[in-house]
Amino acid sequence: MTKTQDILILGIGNILLKDEGVGVHVVNKLKKMPLPENVEVIDGGTAGLDLTDFIGNRKKLIVIDAVNAGGEPGTIYRLTEENLDIRPKAIMSFHDIDFIDALHMSQTMGEKPEEIVVIGIEPKDISDGLELSPEIKEKIPYIIKAVMKEINENNQ
Repeated sequence: MTKTQDILILGIGNILLKDEGVGVHVVNKLKKMPLPENVEVIDGGTAGLDLTDFIGNRKKLIVIDAVNAGGEPGTIYRLTEENLDIRPKAIMSFHDIDFIDALHMSQTMGEKPEEIVVIGIEPKDISDGLELSPEIKEKIPYIIKAVMKEINENNQ
């Protein structure tokens, strides 16, 4: 089964925890922008295994998420499959299932995306609240630029 849209942009995170929701905030902006026909944009929020249905059989998966890597808040990272540990872990409950588990499941089913890129943003504040911190909010245009670069690489 092939998806109509070869490229999936997936924003994940919890919008109730300020900067943790940056991926969702970015995809909401991307949904309002003109994008090539082969690109689909999805708000993955805090979905776990349900993401498997969306990510399977794509040529490219671009994930936008907060990433704690020890850098300065607002640092933008580009991670590829080589940087991700796509191995199963002990799952205590369905609440423990995350994006990596969904990726592993798609791999197990033979539907893993051909290319995986994570645009990660170092958060500043993940306390309760709906607003992004000013440091992260000002980085949104740069995050969008990084996403557009990924799309354009596949559409040349």
